[in-house]
Amino acid sequence: MESIRYYLQEGKKVGFAISRRQVVLELQKRLQEAFVDLEVIAVCQGYHNRVDADLIVCTMHQLYRYYKGFDLLIMDEVDAFPYRGNSMLKQMARNACRGNFVYLTATPDDDLKQKIKRGMIQKIELFERPHKQPLIVPKVICCNYIFQIIYAIIFVLQQKRQKIPVLVFVPTIQMAHQLYPVFCMFCKCAIFTSKTLNKEDVISKFLHKKYDILLTTTILERGITIEGVYIVVLASEHPVFNEASLIQIIGRVGRKKRNPGGIGIFLCSYKSKAIKACVKAICEMNEKRNSYG
Repeated sequence: MESIRYYLQEGKKVGFAISRRQVVLELQKRLQEAFVDLEVIAVCQGYHNRVDADLIVCTMHQLYRYYKGFDLLIMDEVDAFPYRGNSMLKQMARNACRGNFVYLTATPDDDLKQKIKRGMIQKIELFERPHKQPLIVPKVICCNYIFQIIYAIIFVLQQKRQKIPVLVFVPTIQMAHQLYPVFCMFCKCAIFTSKTLNKEDVISKFLHKKYDILLTTTILERGITIEGVYIVVLASEHPVFNEASLIQIIGRVGRKKRNPGGIGIFLCSYKSKAIKACVKAICEMNEKRNSYG
């Protein structure tokens, strides 16, 4: 935020690029609230009638519109699909920036770590959330798949009584559709995956408590902020849930100042290497936060 403020005060152009359309729309609202005297626009699918303003938030694919357009280009979630390993998007970003880059990620990949080691990039670590509360450490429960489903249903029903929204993450779209009729017997449920056609409508209804839970895949592991949400990950030992993915998923909990706490549960048949690494990394981040505090 201070980098954006500094560049704008200098009369320079700032862009904020992220991979997913839903996150672009959310960030545009948040940045507009922060910079009330400026015009902040979103540029993504369905939102490209206007492509210039004081501050531009766009998907990475929209950077082709801004050749040498930015003095500061902030690239969010650079360790994730579709930017990671995508030479075309990386070239687009280089073409769009005539000044400096800021890369944002909670989980830097090996490529970023190597560039930091070689001195090509300067690393700045922030161990504290804006509300100054620690990260949520996930609770890991090992049991067979049937008991995982039963546990998840009981947990959702407990939160339903308190009107607490729950994201239930599953590893595959097929599993989401298999579980949907089961959860629908107990609560108001919707599916949110890459195949969901009315994504904005589903998210809006969830935010307005029209649904008790969303059955979702890793599509919602990053970027989105839902106040007071709790997390359950079914079959969290599945290979699709790597360390970075699990850290991002648990990071959905406790993001708001009014609700900095919460619960995150990993249900698994065994503790995978990724699960152990995730828990260890979060505990270490909390310890570093305490030592710096």
